[in-house]
Amino acid sequence: MPDPSDTSHVLPTAPPPPEEVKVRTLKSDLASIAASGGGLPRYQNVKIAAAKGKTKNISGLVTTVAIIVLFAVIVAIVVYFVNQLVFKK
Repeated sequence: MPDPSDTSHVLPTAPPPPEEVKVRTLKSDLASIAASGGGLPRYQNVKIAAAKGKTKNISGLVTTVAIIVLFAVIVAIVVYFVNQLVFKK
């Protein structure tokens, strides 16, 4: 019986991304340069926690619909070819 305390077979996982992400855009670079009097542009901290859940639900729904449509197309093709074989006799 395998030892349950043996974790050598468990793959390591990456830590989750941070709550804040540093984002630079052309607009933010220009504003930063203007504010600093011509210095290097600075990052702006943006919280993405609220958007993460909404995007995941939408992408999950799109994936589910795509799988259902693909499955329906495959079933339709199989039914068509089975009918062709049965009625050719």
